[in-house]
Amino acid sequence: LNLEVRIEGCDAVNDWDFWVYPAQVELVQGTVYTTDTLDAKALAVLQDGGNVLITAAGKIQYGKEVKQYFTPVFWNTSWFKMRPPHTTGIFLNEYHPLFREFPTEYHSNLQWWELLNKAQVMQFTDFPATFQPTVQSIDTWFISRKIGMLFEAKVLNGKLMMTSMDITSQPEKRIVARQMHKAILNYMNSDAFRPADKIAPELIQALFTKVAGDVKSYTKDSPDELKPKIN
Repeated sequence: LNLEVRIEGCDAVNDWDFWVYPAQVELVQGTVYTTDTLDAKALAVLQDGGNVLITAAGKIQYGKEVKQYFTPVFWNTSWFKMRPPHTTGIFLNEYHPLFREFPTEYHSNLQWWELLNKAQVMQFTDFPATFQPTVQSIDTWFISRKIGMLFEAKVLNGKLMMTSMDITSQPEKRIVARQMHKAILNYMNSDAFRPADKIAPELIQALFTKVAGDVKSYTKDSPDELKPKIN
């Protein structure tokens, strides 16, 4: 919804966007097995051609070094020695069928705050070059790692979605997260759920175990604005 306010008799006008979500939401699990890790049952479901949703908020290791806030990089990560945040927003395909029940633009807006601010990201450096996450976080331009918070893939004989966003806690209060959870489940239970990329289980597992380490991509110099003034 958009609220527009005008002052009669002049050109002054302002407007605000509002995102309205259902008061009651039914989460239909359907044929989806939900877990918070790639456990033995998840592998068995995938081997048998089933669907698996991994809700991995707080459990990601490969990507843990990237600090994401809703607000973008402060000025310049190189000048400020990789001071958080390290990301500059998100990128997605707003026409993806998942977003039929979670209206969005191709970039973040205020409805993403609840899902994005201080959420972990996953690093996809080892994934195929053509791989594109469903919700891609945009890394600092000094490093430009491929990172994201939601992706889908063909794994073994089945299909998988995995997210590092918290879509499960406090659903009675976190209505945006609840709606994203519903959108994901409904998409996964639909005929539209057809991931393009085939990803090895080992790459999925590495997101929980691989350690990238801190990146020291910064200069020892300071911007002119921060140098002491010499008369």
